[in-house]
Amino acid sequence: MANLKRRVWEKSGELSESEKEIIRFLFSNPTLCSHLSLSKLAQKLYVSESSIFRLCKKIGLSGYSELRFELSDLSHEKKMNTIDIATEVENANQEVLKYYNTLDLEKIFSDIEGANTIYLYSTGWSQELIAKYLAHELFMIGKRAVILPSAIEELRIVSRRAVTGDMLFIISYSGDNIQIRDEISKIKLLNNKITMVSFTTLKPTQLVSLVDYSFFFRTLKFQKVLGGEESANDTFSPAYTFIDLLIANYCQWEMQKRGIDYVDYDEE
Repeated sequence: MANLKRRVWEKSGELSESEKEIIRFLFSNPTLCSHLSLSKLAQKLYVSESSIFRLCKKIGLSGYSELRFELSDLSHEKKMNTIDIATEVENANQEVLKYYNTLDLEKIFSDIEGANTIYLYSTGWSQELIAKYLAHELFMIGKRAVILPSAIEELRIVSRRAVTGDMLFIISYSGDNIQIRDEISKIKLLNNKITMVSFTTLKPTQLVSLVDYSFFFRTLKFQKVLGGEESANDTFSPAYTFIDLLIANYCQWEMQKRGIDYVDYDEE
């Protein structure tokens, strides 16, 4: 519960090490502790009942009964958050699958097959992790993938080095970076040998109009408490799910093209 956590945070400088150990145990086991009597909790923690009672007072609670009430709320909130997160992830993966099934990928699969080098350019730390994951998956199917640093100059170098059939993936949260858009426009004018692919969130962006293929992913927002304050964080798990589908189906497409039956060994 944010209120209890905020109380503890505000008083953290006044807490002794033994009191901090008690707090850590309470927050790690809110359900258990909310059902224990004061004497039982004291026995479990090898501290006196008065130590726990003083801690309650120090963080602004009326006593142990109020602490148990707060822990009960915290336990319920954790359970609800777990359910919500699991449901959200499941729904997001279903959305990715539905979106993926609407795509006609024959042409991009053909381009991937013919590519000598696939360049991966990303903006931001989370996007770089996605690029590394994609590079690894491409490597596993025998494709040469090069992860580019985020500097704009790297796009200019690709423009000079790329040969016919090479591909460039641009992985961006918004796809709205003006410098990147300008550089992509120049690449189209100076080097039309390279096939470009954007991978961005579901937001209107001019980048989509500049590339040969555009794919989208959504992010999941999770709440976290830091320093007594709640903040929202984006996670990119749907992007990884999309990559898994893309690579797995590319392998299936390639095998079928060669007349080889596709076998999923994980299911055998």
